[in-house]
Parts: sequence; structure tokens; C-alpha cells
Amino acid sequence: MNQKLISRLVVGALATIAAASSFAGQIQSSSLSIAREVITTDTQAVNAPTITYRFSGDVNATSQAQTFQIQFVLGGGAKWATAGNSAANTLASPAVPDSNIVIVPQAGANAGQQLVAADYSVDALALSADKTTLYATITIKAGRNIGQPQISLAVAAGTKPTVNNLYTVVQAVTECDTSVKTLPVSVKHYTALTSPASLATDSNATPDEHVRSGATNTATLVTFPTNILVQVTKSVGNAKLDISGGNVGFSGSGASVAPDANNQYQSYISATKVNLGYVSLKQNANGNDSDVSTPYLISDAGAPAPGILAGATAVQNTGKVEVKQFDIKVSASQGFVVGGSLFLSSDLSSCAAAVPNSTVAITSSNAAGPITLTLDTANVAGALSHALNAPDHPVATVGNNPVHVCYSVPGNVIIPGSSFNIDAATLVKAAAGTDLNEQNNFCKGPLYALSGSLKIDVRNYASNARKDGWLSVLRLINNSETRTVDVYGQYILATGLYGKWGKVATLAPRAVVNLTPDVVDSKLTSLPAHPTAANNDATGIPSNAGDAPRLRITSDNGDTLRVQNYLYNPASQNFIEASGSQGVDFTGTTNRAPASEGQYQDQDAQVGLNGGN
Repeated sequence: MNQKLISRLVVGALATIAAASSFAGQIQSSSLSIAREVITTDTQAVNAPTITYRFSGDVNATSQAQTFQIQFVLGGGAKWATAGNSAANTLASPAVPDSNIVIVPQAGANAGQQLVAADYSVDALALSADKTTLYATITIKAGRNIGQPQISLAVAAGTKPTVNNLYTVVQAVTECDTSVKTLPVSVKHYTALTSPASLATDSNATPDEHVRSGATNTATLVTFPTNILVQVTKSVGNAKLDISGGNVGFSGSGASVAPDANNQYQSYISATKVNLGYVSLKQNANGNDSDVSTPYLISDAGAPAPGILAGATAVQNTGKVEVKQFDIKVSASQGFVVGGSLFLSSDLSSCAAAVPNSTVAITSSNAAGPITLTLDTANVAGALSHALNAPDHPVATVGNNPVHVCYSVPGNVIIPGSSFNIDAATLVKAAAGTDLNEQNNFCKGPLYALSGSLKIDVRNYASNARKDGWLSVLRLINNSETRTVDVYGQYILATGLYGKWGKVATLAPRAVVNLTPDVVDSKLTSLPAHPTAANNDATGIPSNAGDAPRLRITSDNGDTLRVQNYLYNPASQNFIEASGSQGVDFTGTTNRAPASEGQYQDQDAQVGLNGGN
């Protein structure tokens, strides 16, 4: 066979493949976006968006009527609640259709012109027994030849089919959740129906468009993003217990009210007051409320105006975030000082004024913590918004204003050297109306630590830059019975300069992890960022010559940690414990140590990441 003939055959084959894929049945969905928060039960029903399926073949009813069935099958556990209006379209193009089954030819003399009741009938529009399938039995009347029909479901406003069982799809919003759930829909097409009024199957009808080569039969009907994220941001700076004054007050500097480039505020306020950090709301996504047309937003921008609506009971589903209160649960590793107070402040980062009803006095009965601070119904909307007020509020904030956690002490009582955490910051939504309530959003995170972070320098660390065959195997141990901790690492190079850093592990209570130097190195991805640039190494990585670096292990939200360093030589199989067990405890219990003091053990490092607290 000559080369020219082979080429022609190949080109012809490719053209055939391209034609098959170009004209195979195609599904399209005007994918709707609904916030996960507004789906709270499986009984809620929402209008379905339009679903369109374009046939690759024609429906030729020139000599006799043609009847077929098209099916729309939901996945993910969702169900059809209602089928919608089954009447054929009575309004000619380009008028708005009055049917939920609309047919538009895409080829031939009538391409682009909607069919009307004289052209077709919808003989059945019903649901399967398990409610997962909506099916339409359609007859194209005699004398018509419909070129590549495009069939659309859920077109006419007010008579759309509805979908429920959506809580099964979206599930409960969890801690610090930003996930997106999806609801898929698929299409099937059957001809040669033996029972046109019933659900067609492969056994009682002939599958057609959906089994053709290259057909696209599945699309996303609804996406469910998590719209709101609760954020916890700790303060920065150098506030600490004033040792020279007997640990009854604070020392520090830099009490600026303006946030830094990372939107963090200074911790030190005065000798008797510190700012531990703040909570805020972030608009994580823009999914609609359950009316399926109005975005569910924390901001008041837009019309109709979404935003924070304070109230005890949910009353609407047109975009507003209906909130009863905002609960902020604060814990302290060594407890709080008796005679002090904890409060929330939204007007100034200097903690000058408390939000009404948010102050909790610290007594002997609650000093061990945790303490829950609350923005109540009367104050939650106002606290989460703020007018322009430079320098701490250079722009107006609506719904996402930072709410600061402030710690005030009496000034004549010894202050425990605690690290602080928000165990749960929960945006409590209004109580249930009829399918109008919303899921809570909640998150946690570390606040400023008066005791400083846990910080341990691994003294004899063998990085993956070593060329003598030895490597370190680190064993990190979280001794806490209750707290999950984030553990960070940073190279302290042999030159004394700061190297690269990053999170190396998250450890559940009592959990351990073993890390080899290649794994550690892959997690240290951030360049050094000490405030004094001369203290940072330009590359941030250890040299393969000369003395080995140390590895600084830190945790802002932990109160106890152990680090063991084993040196291992794969060639010789030698294995030794190089640094012994190093550890820090900021937690005191009556069966281990006095509750007012920590066990500082082998905390060589004087500062944390990049020279911080």
C-alpha cells in the first residue's frame, strides 16, 4: 500500500473520530452556587437550575410521530422533590417559555427556533420511586424533522422542579471548614419505549444518545461552597511578664494601634493590659442563600443588602447572615490572674473600650479557664462592623471587623506565665425558622503567648546537606492529653544566621511523628524573615561543608512538647541517640508540678521563629 493511500486513510479515520466526538450528546448545566451554611435539613427544597442536553442525532417525525424519554439523574444522595410543570411550550420564540421542557433545534431550517405546543407534547413528567430520577416522555408530532434538538429542563420561572435531601450532600460545616461540595446530574435518553408513562430502563427500552461514543452525560448541577470562615489572628510584639517588677504587670514596647503588613496588632498596651489577638470573619465564597438568587454575604454592600442580621430566630433567606451571638472560648495554659478581666474590643486595637456585655471578671472559680466571651444579640452586628477611623481602621469594615481579645490585670497579683488559645470561636446562627436557619461557622487558633512559644534547638542535627553518611531522625512527641499542636521548624545555620522555616507537623493529643531530614527540608519552604535583615541567610539552606546547623523546633499553640534526635548511618546501620530527650512544659498540674509554674527543661532557644516571641 503506497504512502499517499495510507495518509488518506489516516486522515479519514481522524475525521471520523473528530466528527463522532463533535456531535455526540452533550450535557450543559447553568451550575447554581448555594452556600453550605444555608442548608440545614434534608426537607429543604430549592429550585433546580436549567439543565440542557443537546442530541447528536435528529428526531425525524416526518412520516409519523416519534416518542422518546429523557431522564435527569441526581447523584450525591440528593433527590427530586417535585417535577415541575409538564405542559408543552405555548409561546413562540423569542418569548419566554412557559414550560419546564423546552426544545430548540440546533440544525436544519428551524435551527434556533423554540418548538411550541403544535410541535410536541410532554406525555409524562414524573419522578422515579426513589426520587433520584426525573423523567420526561416527549412526543414530536408527525410532520416535523427536528435537527439535533437541544432539550432543556427547568426553564419556566415559578414552575421549576425542585430538589431536596441536600443536607446529605453538603453535610455539617466543621471546624475551620472551607470545603466545597457538589451535586452531580447525569442524563439518559431512551427510544422504543414499551411503557411511555413509566421509567425507561435498558430492559424495557433502547438506550440511545447517552451511550454514543464521545457523549458527555454528567455535569455539576449545584456547587455548595462554605461561604464564611472564622479567623483567629494572634498579636505580635514583645509583651511579656515584667520580671523586674515581680511578675505583677507587663513590660514591652511598640503599642501602635495600626496593624502591620500581616494585619497583626501589637500585643503590649500598658503595664496592666495586653492585646492577645483577634477574631474576624472572612467572605470565603459567594454562594447564594436558599432563595438561590441572593448571595449569602457578611457585607452590607449590594441590593437587596446582605449582611449581619442579629436576631434570636431566623426570618428570611435573602442573603443576610442571621446571627444570635458570637462565642469566643479562651484558654490559658497556666490559667488567668485572679482579680483581672478578659473582654472583647472592636473600636480600637488598644483595647480602650469593651464591647458592652463582653467582659468576664476573673475569680478563683474561673481562673483556671477556659473562659467564654460573648458578643450578644444586641452587640454582635455593631462589633463586626466599624466606620473609618484612622489609623487602626483606615477603611470602613462591614461584617469583617476584627474583634480583639483583651487581657487586663490588677497590677498587684502575680500573673501566671500562660500561653493562650481560642479553643472555639463560634458564630452562632439564629434559632430555626421553617427551613430558614443556618449552620454555625467556627474555628480555633493560637493567641499571643506571655510565656513565649515552645522553642527547642536540636543541638546535633544532621541535615540532608551532610555528605558523611549520617542523617538525623527526629521524633516529635505531643505529651498533651487535650491539645492538638502545630509544630514549626527553622534552620539556625552554623554561621548563626536564620535559615528557611515552615510547618513540619500537626500532632493530635499524645501523638508522635518521626521525620527524616529530607522530609524536614521539604517542609521548610519560607525564606528567613528576621526583622534585622543582616540576621537572615540569603539562601536559607545549610551548607554541605563545615559545621552542621541546629534545627529550631517551635509551637505557638502547644503547652508541652518532646523532641528526640537519633543519628542514623544507613551504610553502617549504626543508630545512636544524639541529643537526648529535649522538651518544654508550660503546663503545670497538681500531680506533676505546681499549677502556677512550668517545667522549662531543655529549652535552649531564647527566641522563636525569625527571632519572635
